[in-house]
Amino acid sequence: MSLDQHPDFPAGWDLSKVIPGELEVPDDLSGEDVDDIAPGIVATYEPRVPVLAKAGGASMVALSRTARFTGLSVRYFSIGMKAVSFLGWRYVRAHDLQEVIGGMAKSSDWNKVKQERHSRWRFLGWTGGVTAGLNLAGWIALAEGTSLDAVGLSTAIPPTVTGLAAGVGITLYGRYRDQRPDIAPQMMIAEQDNPDSDEPYPLAVCQSPGQVEECISRAFAWEGIGTRSVRVLGYRGWGWEIDVVLKGATPGKVNAVADQLDSHFGIGTGGTLIEPDLDDNSHVTLRLVQTDPFADMPRPAVHAPNSLSVRDAVVYGRCMDGSSLELRLRGMFMLIIGSSGSAKTKGALRSLAEVITACRDAIAIEMDPVKDGIREFSEVMALPPIRGGKECTEKLRWMRDIASGRNQVKSAKEMGDLWEPTPEDPAIFGIVDEFIFLPQEAKDLAIEIIRIGRETGVYLIFAAQEATQDSLGDAIASAVTYRVMLASRSEDIPLVLGKGASAMGYRPDRLRPAVDDERVYDAGKFYMAGPGFDRPVLWRWNRFERDQIRQAVREREQAGRPWFDHASLAAADLLHVIRRDGQAGEVSLADRLEALDAQGGVDDARTVAFLLRTFGEKPFLPTTEELLPALGEAGFELDATSLAQVLRKHAPAVASTRQEWDGKQVRGWSRGAVEQAAAGLIDPAKARLRAA
Repeated sequence: MSLDQHPDFPAGWDLSKVIPGELEVPDDLSGEDVDDIAPGIVATYEPRVPVLAKAGGASMVALSRTARFTGLSVRYFSIGMKAVSFLGWRYVRAHDLQEVIGGMAKSSDWNKVKQERHSRWRFLGWTGGVTAGLNLAGWIALAEGTSLDAVGLSTAIPPTVTGLAAGVGITLYGRYRDQRPDIAPQMMIAEQDNPDSDEPYPLAVCQSPGQVEECISRAFAWEGIGTRSVRVLGYRGWGWEIDVVLKGATPGKVNAVADQLDSHFGIGTGGTLIEPDLDDNSHVTLRLVQTDPFADMPRPAVHAPNSLSVRDAVVYGRCMDGSSLELRLRGMFMLIIGSSGSAKTKGALRSLAEVITACRDAIAIEMDPVKDGIREFSEVMALPPIRGGKECTEKLRWMRDIASGRNQVKSAKEMGDLWEPTPEDPAIFGIVDEFIFLPQEAKDLAIEIIRIGRETGVYLIFAAQEATQDSLGDAIASAVTYRVMLASRSEDIPLVLGKGASAMGYRPDRLRPAVDDERVYDAGKFYMAGPGFDRPVLWRWNRFERDQIRQAVREREQAGRPWFDHASLAAADLLHVIRRDGQAGEVSLADRLEALDAQGGVDDARTVAFLLRTFGEKPFLPTTEELLPALGEAGFELDATSLAQVLRKHAPAVASTRQEWDGKQVRGWSRGAVEQAAAGLIDPAKARLRAA
């Protein structure tokens, strides 16, 4: 019998799980045992739980619940009985009074304790008498008002009820103490449940928003800070966010006792964060951090080669409230301060360099006068790694000259008020780590770049471990666009973020730098001030692994990176100084003149450059025999008179001379005369001064 011949199977059967087959019945069954042939019938049954199984399950559930209730009741009763016995003993012995008076060192102390003991025994006697009276009244009521025998059941009911009430009370008290493990043996109730207590208690014992509000009110009151209202805004996953209205206090006073508040709340160092309301100085938002707000921060992905622009808003990290840290590179001057282990280089600078080197319209130069900086990006930097104070000074001078020269280029290309970055005319970013070790000349150059670079697309990003007045340099902190402080010293805060920043809640001094790869603590977390960043909240940089950066650098190197634009180098007289391989070549006058000619707007530069190359190392060349034929072959239409006019136009004092050439006296020009004309082209002011 084939299964396919019987389509009357239940709907919904998965026939793929039925083993296909066919029951074959021979035509001649004479030699077969018919009883051994299985019938070809399929019988289906609806799945169900047997009635006895259901009854057994309900019984077991009832039994288990009863057993659990009984076990917990016995446990709670034992805990309560133990606590009541201990507290009762302390009560009758007046131990609490002895603790208040600091022991019994004098006879008067003994007398006070003795009197208190007698008073308490009298109170217990009166309490016992009242209880016995109530039981007696209950017995009389039962005997007179009911049909119960006066000597039988009515006699047992009052004391039994009293005993049950006491047992229930002791059991409930035992349950209360079991759920409040922080209660000391000598305490009757927890501090958070005592309305008459002002003693602070840890945040961890709070089980409701109301207890959190009471916890904060007590901690503030303990530190002498009055509050008009305390209202929980919610639990944020990392901790509590609370709205507080102060009474007779300022946000600065709250920040001054932040360390003590950490202790009252029982949270980690730096866990108490305060954000004042700029419109109401009595209003603050309090954040109590119990766990790392960035624990669930995903690993960032690197950007594709040349996929970004300096105009794009790019994510560099995250805020503790979950919002993204978005910044635009265009117009960015940034100062980053962070102690060793704060992730200043591997967090902040690496994140910034990752974005800059992914931009199709930006190039970067990386400098470090004392360490090795972010060398992992060296293959995609515009110049090889720059190390040492002298070399850093030279490259900052180049950047200053480019920033200055770009004003002419910007006008010539009709860009408008600001430099318009493109792949052909990229923005330039100088990343300077450990800038406090730069020579003073380099710091002065950096200040010049800050003052003129914004309009010409030349920017600087500074990083250092500290920000003392002498090392910070004049006006650097106040002139940059963004100021970032990772784990830092308290004395650095007013220099970087301004006076009063600590009172406003900016406390990078309470962040803990990393010790090693396992104890990272607050590495990468920071406070930030700048346009759009006026709140003292914690941020965290993206953390890229070195393997990610290596792979990204290889891909970007293969895809190709933009480089210095020709016009800017020419305007800065650096066209043949800055080379793609980073090596500064020997610059000739002819090179510089050709750069001027490429820039445009300078007459005769190409002519004089050609003359210099024609001279080579020769001190003298005749006009008719050498110079004019060479100029004609190169396409210059000049005769002896016009050649003299060109040279005297830029060096009025020069003149042709007669010298011997091939055995005869001929008129010509010396190389020195042509060099003077070249100098006049490069710096006309000096040429006029020399002529005068």
